[in-house]
Amino acid sequence: MTLPLIGILRGVTPDEAVDIAQAVLAAGITQIEVPLNSPNPLESIRRLVDAFGERAIVGAGTVLTPAQVREVHAAGGA
Repeated sequence: MTLPLIGILRGVTPDEAVDIAQAVLAAGITQIEVPLNSPNPLESIRRLVDAFGERAIVGAGTVLTPAQVREVHAAGGA
């Protein structure tokens, strides 16, 4: 049985996100979460979707309101 893993980029800034996600993808993890309590999380999500949208599912964690769901979607998160 294969169990999916999610790479959680907690506390990562947008300037760090792409490099860290590259290492996560190299390890074979194709689902990436950016918690909304991270620094500028929507920008991180935008950059990750731009860089890896064809190779990874990028989403958010610590989503607490419907408005946050809309913001994540607008940033390209799935």
